[in-house]
Amino acid sequence: MKEIKCTIIQDVLPLYVDGVVSEDTKEMVDEHLQHCETCQKEYDSMKRELYIPAENKVSLFKKISKKWRKKKILISIASAVATAIVLFGVFAYVFYYETVIPYSENLIKIEKQDDHQLASRYYGESYASVSVTHPMKMEIEGENKNVSFIYYTKTIADSPSRELIKNGEDPNKEGYVFELPESKEVDAVYYVDFDAEKVTAGKETWDSILERAVLIWEK
Repeated sequence: MKEIKCTIIQDVLPLYVDGVVSEDTKEMVDEHLQHCETCQKEYDSMKRELYIPAENKVSLFKKISKKWRKKKILISIASAVATAIVLFGVFAYVFYYETVIPYSENLIKIEKQDDHQLASRYYGESYASVSVTHPMKMEIEGENKNVSFIYYTKTIADSPSRELIKNGEDPNKEGYVFELPESKEVDAVYYVDFDAEKVTAGKETWDSILERAVLIWEK
């Protein structure tokens, strides 16, 4: 057989390494590699570049898989934390965020009890809290009076949303009773949203609060 040039063998070596040559070409390259050290070295070099040992493939796959698992765990943790924050925010808003209940004479009444103590009776379904001041002396239309301020709050969970008067009947005849402090000294009760801390800090005065208050009882 005529000797094949190394340049020809090296041209077909990439195809030979990939196993896509014909059987005749394969035999020709096999024969040449047995006697040519230069082409054999070229062939060995190509095999090292193109061939990844099976154990290395598995190791590489394991590394990728491990990184992906860690990423999935971090994403899951982040999602769980975000969900918990959202749920806590909704819970806090529903059960703890309070708004003032607007005054209605069918909803809130000041009445004198048998022991002559003043009490506020709330006829709604429920409420979150009630705020009331001790009687304070204020000048009203040139006359000094002991005044108490009061207001009720609600949350979404404690909301007086149902009808207060239905078919001419009071749906809650008893209501919620709250006794006013030092009520025997009280001359007038006003319903208004107030913030005692703002008054203490000088950001508001009781006189300015009185201007927007609603008189709901007086002696």
